[in-house]
Amino acid sequence: MTMLTVKRRPNGAPAFVNVFEDFFNQAFPEKFINQSGTFTPSVNVIENDKAITLAFAVPGFEKTDFDINIEKTFITISGKKEVKEPVADKNYTRKEFSFDSFKRMFTLPETVENTGIEASYENGILHVTLPKKAVKTAEAVKKIEIK
Repeated sequence: MTMLTVKRRPNGAPAFVNVFEDFFNQAFPEKFINQSGTFTPSVNVIENDKAITLAFAVPGFEKTDFDINIEKTFITISGKKEVKEPVADKNYTRKEFSFDSFKRMFTLPETVENTGIEASYENGILHVTLPKKAVKTAEAVKKIEIK
């Protein structure tokens, strides 16, 4: 078991850091350390011929916690989870349950049809489906017969 780890400072010089200090200061996700109560959820973008789907990893939220707005060429997805009632009869030694909020904004490509956007939330994943506009294909070459 190693009690020291070596890290590089920006200037390249090694810095020796205590394992416990490293664990408690950097091992927890940023959303637990952030004092403002906001975090940035991970997003997967899936594209096929018919639509673009944004999949947000936001466990612990409910459908009513989300707000999706379209303004001009932007789509804004936000969520806010609030504490309903604090439990006063518990004697916590440590409490890490967090109730956070997030806001992500994306530029909509010209190929997206704004009127058919749908959203669903299941198993901690928010899916926002952006349907693509029907692409008009050029008609096949038409041969004109000379008389």
